[in-house]
Amino acid sequence: MADDVKVEVRRSGRRFDAEAVLDLGADVQTVWDTITDYAALPSFMPGIRSCRVLEREAAAPGAGVPAAEQLVVEQRGEFRFLLFAQPMTVRLHIEHQPLHMAEAKAVQFDLGIFKRRVIDVFEGRYELLPMAVRGRAPRMQLRYTAVIGLHLPPPPAIGSMAVRQNLAQQLHAVAAEVARRSSRPASKPRSRPTR
Repeated sequence: MADDVKVEVRRSGRRFDAEAVLDLGADVQTVWDTITDYAALPSFMPGIRSCRVLEREAAAPGAGVPAAEQLVVEQRGEFRFLLFAQPMTVRLHIEHQPLHMAEAKAVQFDLGIFKRRVIDVFEGRYELLPMAVRGRAPRMQLRYTAVIGLHLPPPPAIGSMAVRQNLAQQLHAVAAEVARRSSRPASKPRSRPTR
């Protein structure tokens, strides 16, 4: 259930900073393939109806660092906040550092009649951290952080609650999909306080 996912959210005016840590019983490749399988996102991620990669470009590798990848991705779905639901199209610039990090920044929003008047900023980042577990199946820690900036401030308590609920649903969906792909029962994500 989505209630199993705990997300820490801090609010400063119209800005929300969120962080969650998920301990997953899966290998790094399975977790990476899940979070970067953009064509499959609509099949397991709440609020996403379609997702397509518009551009993909490999960057030159650095010393001892695998080649990064730059993508432009378009997502169509629904933006939910409180009792408000609005069809949304967002274009994201995404940077991949294979098997380690995927960072997305929204560069264009289309919220129908609202255009950019609801969201000013969205940035999300997945980090994959292997967990040292001797003599057991591989486990990964998936750390997710997000920054969301709204054009207008929502009510004080309700705003943080809505951000927490939306992110918890999304993170639970990732955990369930990783578990499905690795054919193991879903593990419960745990929260980590925001620094």
